[in-house]
Amino acid sequence: MRGKDHIAISTGSALLLAAPWLLIHPVQVAIFIGGVIIGSLLPDTDATDSKLHHMDGIARIFSLIMRPVVIPATKLVYRVFEKSFNPAHRGSMHTLPGVIVYTLILALLIGSALYLLGFWNIIIGFFFLGLFAGGIFHILEDCCTRSGLMPFKPFSDRKYAGSINTGSRVEVRPGLYASVLLFAAIGLVVAGITYAISHLAVITISICLFAIIWVLILKISRV
Repeated sequence: MRGKDHIAISTGSALLLAAPWLLIHPVQVAIFIGGVIIGSLLPDTDATDSKLHHMDGIARIFSLIMRPVVIPATKLVYRVFEKSFNPAHRGSMHTLPGVIVYTLILALLIGSALYLLGFWNIIIGFFFLGLFAGGIFHILEDCCTRSGLMPFKPFSDRKYAGSINTGSRVEVRPGLYASVLLFAAIGLVVAGITYAISHLAVITISICLFAIIWVLILKISRV
């Protein structure tokens, strides 16, 4: 999918899951969402035309360190565990193991730097959680495209692909998915306030809505 679609769908997914805590812990949720936005683009840093390479601010930092530092470090970890690493686009960086490894590397690098500079705060952990979630959402989204992915490689070669044409200007499904997720998140927050729904119930509804919507997304995308 295109970068803007990854950002939109991933943000909608994250907001729906974080909706129960939006009014209780707004700062933590905001930091988490910020991580999701950047994390939703990280798998594509193996491509020169990644949207992340054209963004400013904190996103620029990730653009600068992913290809020369993080991707080689991820490859090294694969080598240590005697697993093959595919550096091509939609290769190892587009897998669940790849997302886990590069997120841990980023957390170690950035966390250590912030600690040494005296800026570390436990709340930053929500940002790293967002990076991981954004990467997972990215993989789910790309499984809906015609090119598809092998998300569990090198442990499984099974490929998942759908019918979304990322190069088509008339493809409206990604925008529709993002809108449904966003409206579900907003609706849940409003309903929780209006009807004084218990926090546990809101969490349960949030998880159920997320699961139902994503099952529908995969079905509509013909995965």
